Amino acid sequence: MKKLKQKMLHLSLEKKLIVAFSAFIIVPLLLIGGIVSWVYVENNRSTMIEAAVENNKQIIKNIDTSLQPLSRLSMFPIQDATVYPIMRKDYSKVAYPLLERGQDFDKVNGLIQSGVMLYSDLIDSVVIYHENSQSIIGRSNREYMNFFYFKEQFTREPFVQKIREAYGRLVPVGIHQERLLSTKGIPVVSVGRAIMDPYTKEDLGFILFNISVDKLKTLWSDTAFSENTKFYLIDEADHIVHSVHPEEIGRPASEVLGSDIQYSADGQVNTQINRDTYMISSSSSMANWKAVTVIPKKDLFSIVYLMVSILIGALILLLVLSILISARIATTIMKPLSVLNSKMKLVSQGQLDVSFDTKDQGEIGVISNTVDQMLQEIRDLIERIYVEEEEKRTLEMNALQSQIRPHFIYNTLNVIKWMAKIQGATGIEEALQAFSSVIKFTVKKEGDFVTIAEEVEFMENYTKILDFRYFNKFDVTYEIDPAVMNHRTLKFLLQPLVENAVFHGFEGIDYKGILVISIYEESDALIMKVSDNGRGFPEGGPAKTEQDGPQDAFNSIGLNNIRNRISLHFGPEYGLWIQRGEFGGTVAWLRVPIITEETG
Repeated sequence: MKKLKQKMLHLSLEKKLIVAFSAFIIVPLLLIGGIVSWVYVENNRSTMIEAAVENNKQIIKNIDTSLQPLSRLSMFPIQDATVYPIMRKDYSKVAYPLLERGQDFDKVNGLIQSGVMLYSDLIDSVVIYHENSQSIIGRSNREYMNFFYFKEQFTREPFVQKIREAYGRLVPVGIHQERLLSTKGIPVVSVGRAIMDPYTKEDLGFILFNISVDKLKTLWSDTAFSENTKFYLIDEADHIVHSVHPEEIGRPASEVLGSDIQYSADGQVNTQINRDTYMISSSSSMANWKAVTVIPKKDLFSIVYLMVSILIGALILLLVLSILISARIATTIMKPLSVLNSKMKLVSQGQLDVSFDTKDQGEIGVISNTVDQMLQEIRDLIERIYVEEEEKRTLEMNALQSQIRPHFIYNTLNVIKWMAKIQGATGIEEALQAFSSVIKFTVKKEGDFVTIAEEVEFMENYTKILDFRYFNKFDVTYEIDPAVMNHRTLKFLLQPLVENAVFHGFEGIDYKGILVISIYEESDALIMKVSDNGRGFPEGGPAKTEQDGPQDAFNSIGLNNIRNRISLHFGPEYGLWIQRGEFGGTVAWLRVPIITEETG
């Protein structure tokens, strides 16, 4: 032990890490793998056996449940008011025996079809034998009957003898070939009862229900609990009724399962462990049939071999990984610094929303927390500057609007308008009304946003003033989508565009100008367009954004101001564009987001 310690002390750090990582990975894996394998095998074995037991019990229960209605149906010839007299009838004492027997045959067949065959889907065929006339008085298949088999062998069959000797008790019959009503013998199981006169105890005949072996499969679901699991249904004579291998059906069970098989008692479950298999059997208390499930042991332990192979492969893989991990330990230490460096590069590119969250409590964690605090202070500073600039722009807007004292002008214009009306100067009255409305819009509307309807009304009054000023030099056409009238937008957006079109576009033209104002929705945005047929702008660039020379009170917000306001409120994807018209003139359009009353 001391030598081992001495060797460990003299090993390099890299080799110590390799040994430590290998031990910490391989030893627990061996222990856990062995325990998990053992627990899994035991759990899988008990689970599979319990499932097989429950499945067998359910199949036997289904068989008993399905045979019970047939027990009641087998009393049909005694209980039915039509069939019972026919069963007691002696045709040798009637005037027309053949005719009457044919009529009775039709009656019984009709009752079989309506009262018996429709009662259970399991029933494949029904035969009622009349003892007095030694003939079939009723059968489910009217198209065919093997008369030769009936005369020579049917009543001598062992299962028929067994039914007749039971004196009225229900007799389940194991697998046999049905040859009376089928053109070729098919494997069936049957239930029969001798028909005894309840008063005289006379033997009147018997009734036989045949059930196709294929229909028995409907009484159970999947019975394969593993790849090689086999399920058998065995009748009271120890013959196989059902098997996944068709060639085994009808053979003695001892030939297939071995002579040492031990069945359970009636209504009980038995688990028999042989050298290579688990054999679970359940017996029916009604028909004395057995449900047997055979599970090979190799199916239970096959997973162990797989797990051992996986475990060995995992050990080899983890041994290689432990060597690689120890060699990369230095890189692991550097990883937090690399992350910190990459995030600092993002900050240098202007991404100030980067977070340096880290679980490291050492020096790297302290640096990350310090940088986080610094970035938060920068974000707070930018927010304060933004708010201050916004307030500054608001004050500048208010100052511009209050320079001409709009309240005083508005009240004075109203007085002049009424004087013009009294004196009959309708033109002056109309101009003053438009000018008064413009001043009223400027004074009374608080905030930066108005509806499209209000902005359009403002433009109608503003263009009316321009029309008076330029003596009907241009016409204005409005193309407004009614659906956008209640949308909201920044106010004073269209006025600079119209002003630019009239002052610059129509200056010096010798024809009548046409001004078109359009507002509509396009690609999830609101488009406001001002088009004119004026002189346009010269080659090499768009029209100037600010008017040359003195500006009046309504051109105080220029085109550059519009661009800045839109970018400030809505972002860089929205804005103002100006270009030469397709047929001359100028087209200026604004693209802003759609703002409704619901979206605010």
